[in-house]
Amino acid sequence: MPQLQHSPAKPTLYTCHYGRRHPLLLPHGCRRAHLALDAAGTEYESVIFGKGRPRGLGTTGMRPELKRISGQEMLPVLALPDGATVNREDAIVAWAAEHKDPSR
Repeated sequence: MPQLQHSPAKPTLYTCHYGRRHPLLLPHGCRRAHLALDAAGTEYESVIFGKGRPRGLGTTGMRPELKRISGQEMLPVLALPDGATVNREDAIVAWAAEHKDPSR
């Protein structure tokens, strides 16, 4: 099980193995989170955490590190430098919109 660590200087986005891509470019939560952060001009690290189980299906009890930092086991999770987390794609998209780089 990977240790979840992120840089204190910038957020870390934890995603499943699809990350930025998804077969047929379907609207996938991890991809949506990446696109929202990119569009907002957010500098962040990207870590592929979940392999083989997109969205946490069938992972109950199998992602203790993710649960420790975020309180749940579903991806994506955005870990912020202050230790807070933003869980799931809709919340990450909203966070990115609220924290958009003003020069964009």
